[in-house]
Amino acid sequence: MQIFVKDKSFYHKLLSISVPIALQNLITFGVNMMDTVMVGQLGEAQLTATSLANQVGFVFMIINFGLTGGASILTAQYWGRGDGEAIKRVMGLTYRISIGMSLIFSVLSLFTPGFLMRIFTTDEAVIAEGIRYLRIMAFTYGMYGITLTSISLLRTVGTVKISLAVYSLSFVVNVFFNWVFIFGHLGAPRMEIVGAALGTLIARVSEFLFIGIYMLAVEKKICFRIRYLFSRCGREITEKFIRYSAPVMGNEVLWSLGDSMITVIMGRLGSEMVAAFSICRVLMQFTTVLVQGISNSAAVITGNTIGEGEYQKAKDQARTFFSLSVIFGVFACALMLLIKHVAIDFYNVSDATKALAYQLMTVMAVMMIFQSVGSVNLIGTLRGGGDSKFVFLCDVGSMWVCSVFLGFLAGIVIGLPPAVTFIFLKSDQVAKSVACVGRLFRGKWVRDVTR
Repeated sequence: MQIFVKDKSFYHKLLSISVPIALQNLITFGVNMMDTVMVGQLGEAQLTATSLANQVGFVFMIINFGLTGGASILTAQYWGRGDGEAIKRVMGLTYRISIGMSLIFSVLSLFTPGFLMRIFTTDEAVIAEGIRYLRIMAFTYGMYGITLTSISLLRTVGTVKISLAVYSLSFVVNVFFNWVFIFGHLGAPRMEIVGAALGTLIARVSEFLFIGIYMLAVEKKICFRIRYLFSRCGREITEKFIRYSAPVMGNEVLWSLGDSMITVIMGRLGSEMVAAFSICRVLMQFTTVLVQGISNSAAVITGNTIGEGEYQKAKDQARTFFSLSVIFGVFACALMLLIKHVAIDFYNVSDATKALAYQLMTVMAVMMIFQSVGSVNLIGTLRGGGDSKFVFLCDVGSMWVCSVFLGFLAGIVIGLPPAVTFIFLKSDQVAKSVACVGRLFRGKWVRDVTR
């Protein structure tokens, strides 16, 4: 049994997908880091407020990932089969659902921002700042959903460089307007946390316009047109969409709710815990850019290969993806430990917050190995292979049983120190990585969803 496949075209496709996505994630890291650093200059209250308020956008993003993740199972295999018409109909349905979800999040953020903030914290100063931030962010969700949907589904047909162009533009726009509006440069008023939200809104507009022009005037593989937004998919495609997308959407909805519960637990442990985790989360994004690239490659390549009817080939490729997940997980762990002191010292926060961030970073570094294995093999290979029900049970079960339940007991009921509680909050990474590896090597995960 070979650990690494000996097919040059496989590695060429792997690099062609993973490298642009890794660069895109690196740009996203840059945006989040600059946001955190700039807002961090205003004090811990505003830094904590943006972190907690962004949980609303994070929940929307994760749900949208679930939607497009389920749709991607279909579009990847339809692309392998050569059925372009089915891809366009799946895309139209996905856009409609994404737009509907964005309206819900926009209404809640615009009219009930105080209610949303009080889910995460009881600190009135933080809540007041978060309300100001959310009322601007309410206008970003619809455009962001369309951009995410377009980029995610384009990846399944091998179009990945467009995402790099979109997020490069977003990075420049976001950082520039944050600098202008947060601190009041170039004659603009000093808007502080509202300026951060306004900078993000302008960046979302630029992304939306860029991807819209590309999809309607430049893109030639799928040739999607606006009329597909209003056309029926047909019973067969709709049934397949529900069958394979519902578990993925349910997966991401319940996972995002679980992640929000973790934020609630951390919010009850104090603003220092939230601020320290905000710093660590940004650095985690930096150290895992390659892992995320490989995970996306695994989903696309596995789906395309199964769509072509090459089931044993997909299993052979899965072993290679597993090996790469371990290698890059160890690399991410080592990198996080290497840069943690330099990176954390860059932030203008209290010594107590920095000390806690050092502890959290050490825990997170070790968990990077397990997170890499879970991301590549569970969210990548198994989901790309159509095994969405197992992914749902594994991902959601480990989140709620291990992270939420054990984290609540450790931090709220027993009152263990924040760093110790954080171990329990991240314990889901260990559980799901072990479960998905067992599933992977048994080989019963291949599902041809197009037949």
